[in-house]
Amino acid sequence: MVDEIKFYEPEESHGFLSNFASSPITLSDIVWPTSEHYYQAQKFVEPEIQQQILNAETPDKAFNLSRQFADKVKDDWMDVRSAVMRFIVFEKFRQNPRFAHLLVSTGDSVIKEHSHHDDFWGDGGDGSGRNELGKILMDVRDYFSGMEPFNLVHFVDSAKLPTQWGTFQMYGFVEQATGKEHLALVYGELDPKSPPLIRLHSECLTGDALFSARCDCGFQLSRAMENIVNAGSGVLFYLRQEGRGIGLINKIRAYHLQDDGADTVEANERLGFAADMRDYSFCRGMLSFLDIKSVRLMTNNPRKVKALTSAGISIEARVPLQEGNNPHNENYLKTKATKLGHMFDEEFIK
Repeated sequence: MVDEIKFYEPEESHGFLSNFASSPITLSDIVWPTSEHYYQAQKFVEPEIQQQILNAETPDKAFNLSRQFADKVKDDWMDVRSAVMRFIVFEKFRQNPRFAHLLVSTGDSVIKEHSHHDDFWGDGGDGSGRNELGKILMDVRDYFSGMEPFNLVHFVDSAKLPTQWGTFQMYGFVEQATGKEHLALVYGELDPKSPPLIRLHSECLTGDALFSARCDCGFQLSRAMENIVNAGSGVLFYLRQEGRGIGLINKIRAYHLQDDGADTVEANERLGFAADMRDYSFCRGMLSFLDIKSVRLMTNNPRKVKALTSAGISIEARVPLQEGNNPHNENYLKTKATKLGHMFDEEFIK
């Protein structure tokens, strides 16, 4: 059975597909509030009518205005309407990245505008309509699904996450290349004009959940979430890259070698792995979904700075995150500094 996605009202599930969904589109320095405003205005040659539709408070009012001027619709409208719709729907998703991510995340589902009033753009309510808008949306999806960053991760869903520091909004993603599941924990309202405080935190079951003191991961996770709440807003990206990318069982093997005297780098290499197997390139998709282009990055790791910079993310500032030095991880921290280039204050790793 073919999966279908039916949409109509903008506030309903998958309402972002509707032309009535709020989606500012800038064309020749004119900002159209929705694709519906633009589409309805293009029916007319008279600038005065176009301006009235542009200024309509809602897409419903833009739609009704076009009906009031039905006798002034240009002669070739029926010939050009599909091209106009295709153009503005593409621009809607090109200029609103989150919508493009959501569209790509619909996968291979058949998209239908479920309208009882329209059997050209919609399905006619009973499935007999031509569904021309649905076809355009699927064509636009095909375009973006082959393009970075939209094909790096698929957004799945979001929910509230109350914590001891505050309530975050948790967004779930699936990395397309590996099938791994990653999270973005967003606190507060992100200001697109101000680089948010963020942390790329790789999963560490032993440190994050089992309170291990032989690394600094759990300590950093707690401090990062506290720092984000204290800042008023920010994002904690929780990345499923256990053991610097070698996985939990191999991390246990590496710990055994460390128990016998190897340092954290030597242990990985004896198991046939690189010192750090993590890949941060897919984070570009998560950042794009949240419309983040510049950040203040909490990290001591130069590889994370380089990875985000390479992905086109501007690093407004690197914020040190030095937490958790204790007798069980002194050598581990020193090895991170000497062999992996982590940037610690001398006082922290004495």
